[in-house]
Amino acid sequence: MTDDPVKLYVLVMSILLCVLGFVAWQSHKEAQAYATALDRADSQAKRLRESAARVNALCDQLKKSKLGLGEKTLVGRAATDNGLETTNNTEINAKRFGRRGRTRRFKAEFRTSRGAKGITRDNLARFCRAVERYSQGALKTMEVEFNRVTGKGHAKIGAQDRVIDERYSGHVIFGMREIDR
Repeated sequence: MTDDPVKLYVLVMSILLCVLGFVAWQSHKEAQAYATALDRADSQAKRLRESAARVNALCDQLKKSKLGLGEKTLVGRAATDNGLETTNNTEINAKRFGRRGRTRRFKAEFRTSRGAKGITRDNLARFCRAVERYSQGALKTMEVEFNRVTGKGHAKIGAQDRVIDERYSGHVIFGMREIDR
């Protein structure tokens, strides 16, 4: 290179200055990124706390509900507590919503025979409320379909059948939304 020590000193110092300038520039970029992240941290922390509170509330709701026993057992217990007998209590096909969501559905059927006490609208309403209350709002009443039973069986539309008492048969569908993982 050169035999002159002053020129060598200047050359080494200029290379060192370039390296230090590059390090300073990189440090400034990182500091800006950290400052931006710090500015966003408060709003993100608030959103995270709100989300955590919702998740904890949902976990508490599910712990308090009787869904741990199983949905069929819960529906059966609500029917028994309200003096009703289900003839069929099954899970039916889930319906999709969105890309990853589905609604699990459970069907409780009630049939009235001649010797049976029968189902009244009041019993049916108490049964639906009991299922929603037992599940802490996780299971919702989605569909109710009941037909009045006359002396000759089910009433036909437009027929002039004599109604003996208030007895119904039909089914109730309860549902619960889930997100696929």
